[in-house]
Amino acid sequence: MSNQIRDIGIQSAGKEVLAGHKSELKDIVDVMASTLAAATEGMTDKDEIYKTYSTLSKGARFLPDKSGYFFIYEGGVNFFHPIKPELEGKDLTNLKDANGFLLIQALDEAAKSGGGFVEYYWDKPGKGNQPKLSYISMIPKSSYSIGTGVYIDDIKEKEAAIFTTMNDFSNSFLVKWSVVLLLAFFVIILPVIIYMIKSMTSPLVRLTEVASEYSRGALDSEIEYTDRKDEIGALSRAIKRLGSSTRIVMKKLEETNVK
Repeated sequence: MSNQIRDIGIQSAGKEVLAGHKSELKDIVDVMASTLAAATEGMTDKDEIYKTYSTLSKGARFLPDKSGYFFIYEGGVNFFHPIKPELEGKDLTNLKDANGFLLIQALDEAAKSGGGFVEYYWDKPGKGNQPKLSYISMIPKSSYSIGTGVYIDDIKEKEAAIFTTMNDFSNSFLVKWSVVLLLAFFVIILPVIIYMIKSMTSPLVRLTEVASEYSRGALDSEIEYTDRKDEIGALSRAIKRLGSSTRIVMKKLEETNVK
């Protein structure tokens, strides 16, 4: 049960972190899309549009590690990319990630459908290909789409940290309860067991002695435990009846011999 609670907690935390990323990404993209639309309203020259888009988007870095940035596409053609400018102007429609996923096609479809999230693998500086979650939408009154993303390998890192914390807590909890149960066993349960065993074995030993005395003819031995309501009491009463019956038989035999 402790492990189940731990796993549920980790899954819930991971879902909450992912939901937080999605909300943040959508808000950032929606604001920038509106800003770019207002800044280029009435523009038709592609170079001017590029200059305005790049000026407003290039320095917009976010997230604690500054890994957040905006990218802009026109269909499957990259229009602006602050991290990899060598991609600009290239048709990346058939670009696949490390798992063979056509990520640019998926981003284009998500943008044209009113905006949406796409998960794929992308190069993360210093860490290679890592899972990334992006949100993309169309820039109002244009043929361009703008998106941004966040690497979600940090979710696994956070889940691992939560796992360690909860695992340490659950182990500590179980150790404490084990100590409590052991103390309860030695202080309460074991004495009760010993008492119960003695309450059964002592009468049986005594009744065995009485039965042995009866076999030697000592029929006046005192029978104890006859007032008990359990099997010991029933056995005591049975032995007592046996003694009484034996005495009656012995008395009749003596009277017969005298006659």
